[in-house]
Amino acid sequence: MAEEIQQHVDLLTERKIAAGMSPEAARHAALREFGGVEQIKESAREQRISVWLDQLWQDLRFGVRMLQRNPGFSLLAILCLTLGIGTNAAVFSWIEGILFHPYPIVAHEERMLALVGTTRGVSSNNGLSYPDFLDFEKNCTLIDSFIVDQIMGTTLSIGDRAERASGGIVSANYFDALGVRPILGRGFRPEEGSGRNAHPVTVISYETWKNRYKGDPDIIGKTQYLNGVQHTIVGVAPEKFYGTFVGYSFQFWVPTSMQETFDSTGYKLEDRGARWLEGYVFLKPGVTRQQAQGEISAVAKRLENDYPETNRGHDVQLLPLWKTPFNGAGAMLPTLSIAFAVVFFVLLIACANVSNLLLVRSLLRRHEMTVRVALGAGRGRLMKLKASSCQHWPRQAESPLRIGVETPSCWLSLPLPE
Repeated sequence: MAEEIQQHVDLLTERKIAAGMSPEAARHAALREFGGVEQIKESAREQRISVWLDQLWQDLRFGVRMLQRNPGFSLLAILCLTLGIGTNAAVFSWIEGILFHPYPIVAHEERMLALVGTTRGVSSNNGLSYPDFLDFEKNCTLIDSFIVDQIMGTTLSIGDRAERASGGIVSANYFDALGVRPILGRGFRPEEGSGRNAHPVTVISYETWKNRYKGDPDIIGKTQYLNGVQHTIVGVAPEKFYGTFVGYSFQFWVPTSMQETFDSTGYKLEDRGARWLEGYVFLKPGVTRQQAQGEISAVAKRLENDYPETNRGHDVQLLPLWKTPFNGAGAMLPTLSIAFAVVFFVLLIACANVSNLLLVRSLLRRHEMTVRVALGAGRGRLMKLKASSCQHWPRQAESPLRIGVETPSCWLSLPLPE
């Protein structure tokens, strides 16, 4: 490259000499017309990946040296960015956990969707009837499993102690479909989901087991009274499982066969018009939400034709977990949005503070940058060097008429301008 550039300069010099200029004047005129030789070389080298990587390594070493030379400034900048980024990361993880991954120990949560009942001409959502749930479960081939649950409050009695407790009425396959394995005992068996008040069994939460039963290892088979009815404890849920209703921590679960025990409005398991259940589905691997929605809507249309008295105008919709109307996630969305906006502005303020600090440093380095430009540094290289949280620290000059400038790869001793 140097030889090629020299040939261009020599040709220009020859043309100037042929035009009547002296060799020395022709040489200077040719160099002025050709432009900065070093800048042209740098521009050509910047097209090479190996040179770019080498420059990056030089800039990183230069930045580390400068940070070490001024630890106070470095710690202040790192502290500002740590507070901004750390706060954002913490709040985003919290929001992400509530909205997108509310059930961390549920297996295949990425394939889990909410099943919501809708009515044509009505903006609000409604639940599912138990007979419709059984028909969907039987006829949908793209869905791996269906589950239903319903939150309810009741009186939990242990000996002479009674208090209010929240629990869930769930389908018999609830724990199996969620992939949640009780740490003691079992979940519900298939036959325990049907029959009128036929299976008074319950799975209790880990907190209930620890707080009310003192972690009794022989808890399986013992009984507790729920709403005045004696239930046999058949399992203890894992420690971090709180149910499928975000915002509530369930203390026990009972199968759907016990619905009438906890519902004063009567028996509903055979009433197709009673829409009281909340539903979830797990898609089969590789199935999209749109595909499953098409199939389940077709089944809902068939049920509407078969049972016009109870199903006319009713459809179902599959929604992502963060859009489900069944729990507190939707109600918390405005609050979560405000929290995210606040921490985002905190990050902006932190970045602005660091930028101001770097701007002050860059003003102190303006003489250094002027020298770099004179040596042929490009804009990109200057921007990377300005981002280094440092300033120019002069060394002992070699003579009163020279100035020292540190570059990423070497120390330059340059003559001062007259």
